[in-house]
This record gives sequence, C-alpha cells and structure tokens, in this order.
Amino acid sequence: MKQGFREKNAPLGRGLFFALVFILVSLGAVLSGLGKKGDVFLYDLLVNLRVKQGKVKMNPLIVPIDLNDWTEAELKDAIDSRKLFTDLLTVLSDYNALTVMDFLFSYPKPEDPAFAEAIGFSRGVVLAAQAMEQNNPLFLYPELNAEERALLYANLWRFPVHGTDEVPRASAWRMPVSVLASAETVTLAHVNVLPDTDGIFRRSPLLYRWEDGFIPSLSLAAAVRQLGVDPGRIEFFPGKELVLPLSPPDEAVQEYVRIPVDIHGYMLIPYFKSWADSTDRISMNRIVKALEDDEVYEKYSQALIDHVAVAAEITITQKDLGTTSFEGLYPLSGIHTTILSGILSAAGGAKDAFLAPSGLFFKGAAFILLLAAVFFAVTGGTFLKGRQDHTAGDAAFHLRFLGVLILFSGTVLFRWRFFSASPWYFSCALGIFLTWVAAFGSRLFSRYHEQALLKNALSRYFPRSLADRIMEEGKTELIPEYKELTILFSDIAGFTKWSSDKSPETVHAFLSDYLESMAEIVFTHGGTVDKFMGDGMLCFFGDPFELPDHPRHCVEAAIAMQGKIRELAVKWKPLADIDLKVRMGINTGKVVVGNLGTRSRIEYTVIGAAVNLAQRMESNASPGAVLLARGAWEQVKDHFPDAEKRLVTVKGYEEKIEAYEIKG
Repeated sequence: MKQGFREKNAPLGRGLFFALVFILVSLGAVLSGLGKKGDVFLYDLLVNLRVKQGKVKMNPLIVPIDLNDWTEAELKDAIDSRKLFTDLLTVLSDYNALTVMDFLFSYPKPEDPAFAEAIGFSRGVVLAAQAMEQNNPLFLYPELNAEERALLYANLWRFPVHGTDEVPRASAWRMPVSVLASAETVTLAHVNVLPDTDGIFRRSPLLYRWEDGFIPSLSLAAAVRQLGVDPGRIEFFPGKELVLPLSPPDEAVQEYVRIPVDIHGYMLIPYFKSWADSTDRISMNRIVKALEDDEVYEKYSQALIDHVAVAAEITITQKDLGTTSFEGLYPLSGIHTTILSGILSAAGGAKDAFLAPSGLFFKGAAFILLLAAVFFAVTGGTFLKGRQDHTAGDAAFHLRFLGVLILFSGTVLFRWRFFSASPWYFSCALGIFLTWVAAFGSRLFSRYHEQALLKNALSRYFPRSLADRIMEEGKTELIPEYKELTILFSDIAGFTKWSSDKSPETVHAFLSDYLESMAEIVFTHGGTVDKFMGDGMLCFFGDPFELPDHPRHCVEAAIAMQGKIRELAVKWKPLADIDLKVRMGINTGKVVVGNLGTRSRIEYTVIGAAVNLAQRMESNASPGAVLLARGAWEQVKDHFPDAEKRLVTVKGYEEKIEAYEIKG
C-alpha cells in the first residue's frame, strides 16, 4: 500500500522538485547578472527593429536647427561673437517659436547684451547648464557665486515625491553667463547624458537634485514650457513614473502625461530614427537669412510658427557624439530631441511615445504563472487525475515545455509591440530551458535507471557540460580586440612657435581648415580618425571594418595628405604667415583596438607598442615627409620603391631602427 502511495504521488514530487529547480536557476540568473545582460541584448535588438521600421515619427511641433560645418564655415565670426544666436532668436521670436539652446554659453562674448535683449523679446528660451555630480573628482569647477546661486534657485522645480528616490545630486554647475540666464523668459535645464557601462546610450536623467529642488533636463523643461504645465503640480513616483498634469486644477476631467522612470529619475530613450536617416533638419545659416530675405522668411513660416526650435551644434570638431545600439556615431543633441518628441507625442495621445521598463508587478505575476506552468509541464497534470500518466511520451513532454516558452516569449513581444515595455525575459527563459533540460535528463535517468553506465554518465557528465555550454553562450561582455592595423601619426612642424603670437581666431580658422581637409582624405582612403591632439592627428587603418592591404591604403592617404598640405601652404601663407610642413609617421603591427576607458568615459582607440613606434616615426620624420617603420615598409615596398632608407634612434630601443622616408 505504501508503494502504491509513492507511485501515485511521484508526479507531484517531480513537479515540486523541478519547480524548485526553476526558482533556483531563475534567481541565479538574476543575481549573477546573466539575465540582465541577455535582456539588454534583446532590448537592443528590439530598439534596432523599432528604428528600422520607422513607424514612430518625430512630433510635428519640433524643428531641429543645426549649427553644422557649413554654418561654421560661412558664419564663423558671427558664431564667435554670438551674433548668429542673436539673429537666430530674432527670427524665431517673429515666428513665436519656443527656442531650446543646446549650447553652453559659459563665457562672455561681445554680442551678449544684444543676445540677452533678443531672449527677453522671445516667447521662451531653454538654456543649457551642466551638472557636476557630487563627489565626482573628474570635474572641478569654481564654486557658484551669489548671482549664479540666485539664478539656480529661481529655476528650481519643487514638487511632491511619493517614495524614496536616488536622483543624482549636483554639487556644482557650469552655468550660462548671467546676462543671458537672468532674462525672465529663460528656463535653465541640464544637458547631462551618460552612457551605460558598455558605452551605449540607452537612458537619460530627467532630473538633477540641487539644494531643496530639481533642475530638469533640456527636453523635460522644453516640454513643460510648450505644454503649459505648472512645475509645482508635477508628481514624482520613483521607480514608476513622472506625472505631468495637462489640465488646469479646477477641471473635472484631468489629463496627464505619465513618463516611465526608474528610481534615479532616468527614462529609457525612445529612439525612433537613426541620425543618418534624419532629413528634416534645417541649417542655422538658412534660418538667419530670413532677416533679410522675405522669400526665406515665408519659406520657413509654416514650419516654425508656434513650434519648438531645438538648436544644437553637430560640427565635426564638436565631438558631442555617442554610441547607440543602432548607430555608431549619434549626436547627443539628438537624445534631447528624441525625448522631447516622445513627451509631446504622449501629450497628443500617442501610445508608443515612451519605452517603459518592466515593473515589479509584471515580473512577480509572470514568475508565479511560469512557476505553475513549469510544474504542469513536468507533471502533465497527472496529480489531478489521481494516477500516473504512463502513456505520456517525450513528444508531449517537449511540447508542454515548448508551449510554456512560446507563450512567455509571445507575451514579452506583445507587451513590447503594444505597450512599448522593455523585455524582462532571459532570467525566466533560462530557468524554463534549464529546467526543461534537467527534467528531460531526469526522465532519461528514470527510464534507464537499470543501465548503470548510462546512469553514471548522466549524473556525472551530461548536466555539467550542458551548464558550461550555456554559460559560454550567455557571455555578452564587450572585450577590445587584438589585431593587426596600420597606424599613422601626423604633426605640424613648428606649430607651437607659430601659434604663440597669433590670435585665437586665426589659429582656430587655420586648424579647422587643416584638420577637416586631413580627416576627409583619411576617410576617403578607408581610415579611422582616432583623435585630434592640438595640431596632431592619430589615425589607423583596418578597423572597425576589415580593410585588405591596409598598409598601402595608409601610405596612399599620407601621400595624398602631403599633397593637400602643399595646397594649404600656398593658401595660408599670405593669410597667417605660416610655413606649413607636416611630419608623418607610419607603422604596421599588432595593437589592442576597441572601447577603452572608464565607466564615465569610454573612447574607441588603439594602444600598444606598434602605436608608440608609429609616433616615434612621426617625431623622426623630416618636415614634409612620411617616415615608415620597417614593418609597414615591407608590405608596401613594391608600390613605393623610391623611399629613402634611414636608421633612426628611437626611445626604448637599444639599437637604431630601420625606417624608410617618402619625400616630395
């Protein structure tokens, strides 16, 4: 009778045991971070799909206005004095546009009084400030003076916070000059955006704490101004939402915009378009022409009247760029525009304006339901029948587990598709899968328990190897790559001496022309510009895209650059009295290439002995010549046979290094 009782309740015991396995595996995935890495990977795939589908559009009230390379080249003096911004704001004020300035006007300029007057006549201007987080040693700025503190106090938002939050606190600020920030029509807002630990921008802080209130982000401040929201009526539910009331308090039916946020006040950036596909942008120099051209004024009137104009710099030298899951170089000003578009679209009733994190309620409910589903998948429901289901085969067993996994996957995708809810998936999916594997192993073990060898193999080998394999496939850390590249360094001979007695405007104009010309040639030959170092450049060939015969491409680029330099020398000699000659050094070798840096700053760059030797080649090159280390020369000597052999002394090497110089 006892034996019959055990047989009758065996399915119940197996179900409880593998439900416990599911709990332990899922919790292990959560605690180890493996589930989070998987969810980030899936989230990036879904964001990529959202961007490629292009179903979400920018809110029609927003007009991006760019200070691009063309504007900088055409109106450089007006930019330096800030006259360009005065003219821009004058035009936008005529259109009654709310103006968002993604610029840090931290230093006084001659045009500031006129700029401030234009701000005063505008419908409203959101000016950028930069928050310095508390206890951050990377940013050291002077303490705020009394006037700056008063301006910050005047711009603080104070509203109810329902719960405990961890909003970042600013200890200092990089402020716009007071003559601009003190205008009555100005709202101060922060422009801080930080990437996740892997260098990808997925979230953005809507708020920074300072003293007893909050300073909003550029996008949030602009949305509140445009929608006419009273900041004092905003409500903050940490870990859930930031609520913007759209209706006056005396109306019977209240309308709200509910922005999903985490406990830090961060929201997921609701990307909807890649920067490369953005065709609705207007160059700043075109807008200011409306001051003197009635046709231009009429042309932009429909696009700008009562709209929100977001002005930002996207020049090649500004470098305010980041990495997204769908695009390697994405201007950070586009993040502010994207968030602003989401808030305004949500106010208009759009259902897919935000990307919402999965809340605790969904996670808890999903886990409980999946736990019950795993229990039924293992037992087949036989404990309800009061007997064992001896006829249930492996096919039915697999189909039950597959049904659970498909149902859960479909629910996650359904929530993304119709509620824009970010996926919480991999911890439970891994628990389902490994419970499936363990349960099937147990079935095999039970079925063939009389076969001692197979039983021993299953208990000592099979589960362990399978777990190891899954752990390997779940690894998603981004690790820099070690590969062969060709490195190019360049430096202007005598630049320091020449620039010591030249005006900043002259030096800036020359360097902008020179560096832009050099970068264009490098790009044309398939190279990557790592960084500008004053008048110097570091470039490499062969990454991020594979480039066959990259040493030859690099040398050809260097020769083309020297040719362009001779043209620039003729151009700039009468303008700036510069005898332009540039040293260049090239080396080919193994380097580490990839995202390197810290949590707060990641840089795509190269490091290694081969990089150092390329720099030594540059310092030993004759002005106007290209010096190749032997490693590079060996791979291009058939293409450039006229190079002159040299023996150079290089720091760190006991003997002289064989090098080859290309002149003329």
